[in-house]
Amino acid sequence: MVFKSRIALALAAIVLMPVTQALPADYDPPIYVDQAPDYVPVEVGSGWYLRGDIGYAFSHPFEHQISASGATSFTNDSSLFTGSIGMGYHLNDFLRVELNGGILPTNKFGDHAVVPDGCAGHTNTVTIGPGGVIIIGTAPDTEDCVATNRATNKGYSVMANGYVDLGTYVGITPYVGGGIGVAYNKYFKTQGERNCVEIAPDSSGGGGFTCDDPAGYQGSEDSEAKFNLAYSIGAGFSYQVSKNLSVDLGYEYFSVPSAKYVAFDSGAFNIHKGIDYQTVKLGLRYDLW
Repeated sequence: MVFKSRIALALAAIVLMPVTQALPADYDPPIYVDQAPDYVPVEVGSGWYLRGDIGYAFSHPFEHQISASGATSFTNDSSLFTGSIGMGYHLNDFLRVELNGGILPTNKFGDHAVVPDGCAGHTNTVTIGPGGVIIIGTAPDTEDCVATNRATNKGYSVMANGYVDLGTYVGITPYVGGGIGVAYNKYFKTQGERNCVEIAPDSSGGGGFTCDDPAGYQGSEDSEAKFNLAYSIGAGFSYQVSKNLSVDLGYEYFSVPSAKYVAFDSGAFNIHKGIDYQTVKLGLRYDLW
């Protein structure tokens, strides 16, 4: 009987052993491990680009009418080159916008003529006084001088432009676009300016010529500097030479309808209104991504 009891206890222990071991596990909370998200780098400059270009105004914005007249000589020094730098943004694969600052063509010209006895002054006179004393006096005199009328035109611009890229074919992307902004235009002219040259007296202290400038030889001056509305239209194509760099060749018509400038009209320095010209431009674009 004792032997049977022992066998029963042993069997009960064997049966209950898995249950007693499983009870603590049933009360432990489940542990969940979340997978770390994949790292995605942020493209700080995505969509933005830097740009710059140089251009040449093949239609002259400042037209002059020149006619030879005696000793008059006309000089003209123009810079028909333009340039701009700025930043742009790709709105999508076809639309982009830009903000640019630029330099407009400049013009400096003058009309020069020799004016006989045109500059008034005085010369030194030498006389011998009592006892052989040398007395230096003055006498009115005139000398030839160069009369000059001169003028300058210059300007700067800030433009907001928009472009439509018309797709890419064998690496070439044609585009059309235009812009609107402001241009700062300034003209300056002076007329009747005279160059009076002084001549030193001789070794005795006589002769020579000293300018008196009784009429003010700087001439009459006129100038105006003003901001005006400007607009442009253009077209061209770009070629991507590397992942971030593109070369741009384009045409642009630029106009400032209210701008004033000075022009030489057969001897007269007249004020004209409205500056416009056509340029061919070569530029670079660098994408910041």
